[in-house]
Amino acid sequence: MQCVSISVADLRAEPKFTSERISQLVYGEELKIIEKGEEYSLVVGSDGLQGHIKTALIKEGPAKTHKLTRRYRYGEIIIPFGGYVSRDEIKKFSIPGQFLAPISRYDYKPTELSSRFLGIPYLWGGTSEFGFDCSGFTQRLYRFAGVELPRNADWQRDYLDEVPSLKEALPGDLIFFKGHVGLHLGKMRMIHANGRHASVTTTDLSDESEYSKRLLDIFEQIGRVDMRSIRLGERIKKRYS
Repeated sequence: MQCVSISVADLRAEPKFTSERISQLVYGEELKIIEKGEEYSLVVGSDGLQGHIKTALIKEGPAKTHKLTRRYRYGEIIIPFGGYVSRDEIKKFSIPGQFLAPISRYDYKPTELSSRFLGIPYLWGGTSEFGFDCSGFTQRLYRFAGVELPRNADWQRDYLDEVPSLKEALPGDLIFFKGHVGLHLGKMRMIHANGRHASVTTTDLSDESEYSKRLLDIFEQIGRVDMRSIRLGERIKKRYS
């Protein structure tokens, strides 16, 4: 399998460093090479998004068996939350068991995972604990829980089942605004990576603050994730490839 060999690799719109960062792949994430280049290769990730990644950051390796529950460092290697490793890498990097979970383990709740990332910087195109954008944050949380969401907020909105009203939102639902998405924690509270605070923060949409009112003015809908549907990736690949 082909996968990423550094902590976080940028996926760019065009095969050059100055091009827009459209997403990121973390250590061990699988990708498919569509067109290999000397400096950049055109690839597609598990969410079906195509982009260009530095060829030197792609390596061939054994199937991954575990995911990282928290950041781990071994010498110059840093594997972030959500990174993937094989059994050989677990031994090679001496990764303790408390840092690991089987890839097949899906009993994590995004709402419970989310608070550990409060204060992480906002980063356009970011999908890791080194920096998130709004949809990269929700995608990473749900990917760790075993559900593959599309990469961008609008795609996530169109992909999920719509909940009739904000009053009916449950913890774990996604709240969509024009060009933005947050994870509902319950009682009108959400956690989201946002440019307003340049980081991951919580917002109480019922507090009548100027910011909350501004968000409600551009509110679009609530999306519900079916946690019983673990293997959503194939549907996404068909729709967005």
